Amino acid sequence: MNKQLKSYLIILGHLIICLTIFVSIQQLKLPTWLSASVLILLAFIFLNLIHFYFFKLKNEIREFWSIRKITYLPIGIIGGGLIAISPTFLGLISGQLSASDISFNTDFSISSIGLTFVIIAWEELWFRGIFLNYCNRYLSSINLSLTIGLLFMLVHLLNPKIDLLKTGLTLFFAGALLTILYFYFKTIWLPIGLHFGNNYLNSAINTKFETDILFGDDGYVGTIILAGLFLIFVKMTIDKNKSENQKYLP
Repeated sequence: MNKQLKSYLIILGHLIICLTIFVSIQQLKLPTWLSASVLILLAFIFLNLIHFYFFKLKNEIREFWSIRKITYLPIGIIGGGLIAISPTFLGLISGQLSASDISFNTDFSISSIGLTFVIIAWEELWFRGIFLNYCNRYLSSINLSLTIGLLFMLVHLLNPKIDLLKTGLTLFFAGALLTILYFYFKTIWLPIGLHFGNNYLNSAINTKFETDILFGDDGYVGTIILAGLFLIFVKMTIDKNKSENQKYLP
């Protein structure tokens, strides 16, 4: 079988298996002290360890899951928070929003923050698991980023409340950006941090423009920011690959 086609099938198979695990655990009757999200995270870690063993990704898992790179986590959280507040900030400086239009949700507990982190972690292992490193042997990181962005967007079709005509591009560029960052910095910690910071700040800030097509949740301003960042890292990835290739030229 063509290696590239095999890689696409592995991606699709992984996503389907994770979706099956997700749905199955949600159907379980669990004790009140045990969160379904914790079980999902453990199941996804186990699945990724199977990928690591089956595809012989010893070097990759040491680098991309290295605890030494956990410093990327707070960097990602700050970056994700900045992305989350950017539409609100631009709305303020453009005069489309005023300070009175903004409120803050401070009703957060350690347990709710921890649960949010767990959910973000299994979402990242779902779409940016170690299996991608095997696929990267036959598909470029840019190709994989576009593929995961598209699949991340399409998976949201399972949510009947999602309007892809409005949020589709935002979801696509979010999935693509997180994936290209995963490969560019060679760590899972940065996507986890970025994802967490963005989600946390989005839930902490409320505005009267939440449904606004420009400055609201998943509005066009946020989409443009994500698209711009993705294109920047596409360019940086191309330049980085050219530089590395030149090292091996005679």
